Amino acid sequence: MLYSKDTIKIEQIKTILTKDGLSITDTLMDLLRVFDITSLCLKNGMIKHKGYSLSDIVTVLLLFPFMTISTVRSFSLSRFNQLTEAKKDTFFRLKNNEYFNWRNLLYLVAKRFKKLVKRSSDDEAADSPKCFILDDSTTRKEGAKIEYIGKVFDHVIRQHVLGFKLLLLAFWDGKSLIPLDFSYHSEKGKNKKYPFGLHKRQLKRRFSKRRSKDAAGSKRSREVVTDKITNGIALIKRAVKHGFIPDYVLTDCWFSSEKMMKAVRCLKKGIIHFLGMVRMDKRLYEYQGEKLDAKALKKQLKPKMKRAKKLNAYYIETIVTYNDIGSVKLFFVRFSKRSKWRLVLTTNLELSFHQAIEIYNIRWTIEVLFKECKQLLNLGICQSNDFDAQIADATLSLMVYTMLSFHKRIHCYTSLGALFAQYRDEFIEATIAEKLWVLFLNIQLTIAETFGIDSTDIMNVLFQQPEVQKTLKSLSEIFFEDHFSIKLGKAA
Repeated sequence: MLYSKDTIKIEQIKTILTKDGLSITDTLMDLLRVFDITSLCLKNGMIKHKGYSLSDIVTVLLLFPFMTISTVRSFSLSRFNQLTEAKKDTFFRLKNNEYFNWRNLLYLVAKRFKKLVKRSSDDEAADSPKCFILDDSTTRKEGAKIEYIGKVFDHVIRQHVLGFKLLLLAFWDGKSLIPLDFSYHSEKGKNKKYPFGLHKRQLKRRFSKRRSKDAAGSKRSREVVTDKITNGIALIKRAVKHGFIPDYVLTDCWFSSEKMMKAVRCLKKGIIHFLGMVRMDKRLYEYQGEKLDAKALKKQLKPKMKRAKKLNAYYIETIVTYNDIGSVKLFFVRFSKRSKWRLVLTTNLELSFHQAIEIYNIRWTIEVLFKECKQLLNLGICQSNDFDAQIADATLSLMVYTMLSFHKRIHCYTSLGALFAQYRDEFIEATIAEKLWVLFLNIQLTIAETFGIDSTDIMNVLFQQPEVQKTLKSLSEIFFEDHFSIKLGKAA
């Protein structure tokens, strides 16, 4: 089926990218086949009636991180461009298409992960709590003309930077964390003179695009100026509708608002609980008929402080009433006598302190996800002016993360980084070999020209030497047998 200029077989990709015998790249191609991206794209309605197969272009885009390629232009200039005859404009049109529902495609990949894990009889995580984790991360951008771009506050460096806030909802199934949904956000700020931290001239220079109201891209663009609490609730509700039912929703103190807690408790007749860090601010809790803020409550309960030797922590626990939420359990905790007191709140009154901390610590897995996606999978690197391309690029990175998470889970890799490194290094090895081979050819041609010797004679002499044959064996195998003799669409 995939044999013309319009399509490309995974077997053809393997032929181009691998040597003889089974290799790590074979495993990567098998992983693409297992997730069946073509089928998922068809289910998502991502169909092109003319030109190159859309699912095949998506497949090539998914391979970018392993090629150490971050942009379409870099791909078009690399040796990997032989993977498809499609030119860079084909890739740009796909990423800029406002009608493609990238959100639904990410959900389809997550559902495929869920199905594959179930098939593998991996029931080690059956008794572990299932969690939604909601968090945001700064994605820095360089282009001031990017659509909806603005300055956002980066809590890590405590400065405003040009970029977006990526709000991500991920699902912890007891053993693996997979991304489900996300939205990009700008921060308008309180300075009316410089909205989004930009001058009027900078705002006018930003790219703008008219979209159909019914287009998927139009819905995503409206989320940019929606507050993160409101959109976070929308992400959670959408995930539940897609069949992902957690035991807990975990958040840090930024998202632990009354609005968020109330929304979570209204889902699925209250079977989903909230668990998060809460600021010790002026919000009031009712305790024994008194309404006290967190600091006053902690002071009153300090005589009841306990020590958890296993966690090396001091804590105070109590049950209070919190506005319309009803009864909640509070844990005041600090991990040394000199550290600050922290406040953890849960709507599950049955949780012990040790259980609450153990479950809350799962939240840190999303920080690992952000780190690995940014460092390894090109998350946030896209500098396209079109906001639809920004959405497409982030979705592709998260899709690759889900696929690698499945392989890591089945084959018990110590970390996703170690798994990614093995895949990437094989691509890099081939790229380095290509450069060395070209360098070798240039040297022998220079020698031939300088001394007036036929270059063919030099090659014949060199290849008669056993040591030279051994050194150049791998290069000749790769680039004479695999790369220079095989062209896309002509492979058997």
